[in-house]
Amino acid sequence: MEWIFGAVGNIVKAHSNEDGETYYGTKAFKGGAKVYLNGKVWSPESDFIEVIGHNRFGRMIHEYVPVFLIENVREQRIYNPLILNIIENLSLFEGDVWWGRAAQDKKAAQAFVKVWNNKDSIDG
Repeated sequence: MEWIFGAVGNIVKAHSNEDGETYYGTKAFKGGAKVYLNGKVWSPESDFIEVIGHNRFGRMIHEYVPVFLIENVREQRIYNPLILNIIENLSLFEGDVWWGRAAQDKKAAQAFVKVWNNKDSIDG
C-alpha cells in the first residue's frame, strides 16, 4: 500500500464537563493531536469512533474516542507507512474496513466528511 484515501481530524484542545472542570484532549490523546478516522463503520448515531494516532507518550495507538472530542474533520490521502501498516493489520486481524485508492473510495471518504460536518444539525 503506497497510500489510501481517508478521513483525519484533530482532538479538541480543551473541553469542560457538567461541573465546569476543564480537560485537555482525551485520556489517550493530547489536545490538537491528529487522528485518522475509520469512517466506514461509523454512523451519525454513534457516540464513539475508531481512530489511529500518536498518544500522549508518542506511541502510535488504535483507540475508540468520543465523537464530540474530534474536530476539523477532512478527507485526505494517507501516505504515512506506519499508519498504512496499522490499517492493513487491523483489516487482516480484526476485520476492520478502511478506504482504499479507487475513485469510489475518495467519494466515500468525502461523503463521510460531509455527514460528519453536518452531524450536529442532524442531532438537533
